[in-house]
Amino acid sequence: MVEELKTIEVGFTDYIAARQKEFDWFRQGKEQGFEAGLQTGLQQGIEQGLEQGAHQNKLETAKNLLSMGLSPEQVAQGTTLPLETVCELAREL
Repeated sequence: MVEELKTIEVGFTDYIAARQKEFDWFRQGKEQGFEAGLQTGLQQGIEQGLEQGAHQNKLETAKNLLSMGLSPEQVAQGTTLPLETVCELAREL
């Protein structure tokens, strides 16, 4: 009976160790996935911010050029903004 209990105890200990190893792998994978997702999200956020900033800069430049008397066509060509967008800005000034 004692030998059977020792065998069961060893089996149980092995089982617990295997489950702990699985849990560690899962946790490590989760952490790596989180880190990769965070890095991807940060990179996308930076890229989006740069694009928005560049677009805002074009809009400000277009407003300045319009206020200097350039035609909407010239401003659109100089800023690479769509002519429709430049015309909207001209109406706002």
